[in-house]
Amino acid sequence: MVINPLDTGITLRLRRGPKAARSQRVRAGYCLTLMLLALMLIPINPSKADMNLKLYAYNKMDWSEFQCYNWLIFKESSWNPKARNGSHRGLGQMRSEWYGTLSPKKQIDVHIKYIRHRYDDACNALHHFETKGWH
Repeated sequence: MVINPLDTGITLRLRRGPKAARSQRVRAGYCLTLMLLALMLIPINPSKADMNLKLYAYNKMDWSEFQCYNWLIFKESSWNPKARNGSHRGLGQMRSEWYGTLSPKKQIDVHIKYIRHRYDDACNALHHFETKGWH
């Protein structure tokens, strides 16, 4: 009988007898421990570049508006300035090839200018995004 736990590519074969069963449990526990350690190595904290972009954006607005802007950009591009979704590019996922070629800080400047022109502030833009699915 072959068991493939969580499709990790690790195949365990069951043997007969109490000694083999104990050995099997030890190996399975070892494999599970290795998988958990591997998951712990995946970075959860944002990179320094992301934090610098967030600080740059925060300096353009107050804290409550920044919270809305942060959530909006996270939903749009996960703070990835090279993000693409069809013809939409960049941090704010604007529909322009030119916007996708800008530096990340310039993308923030242009996106904030667009939000202020169309919605007055980032919280209104976030509300529109949550109700309509776009901004």
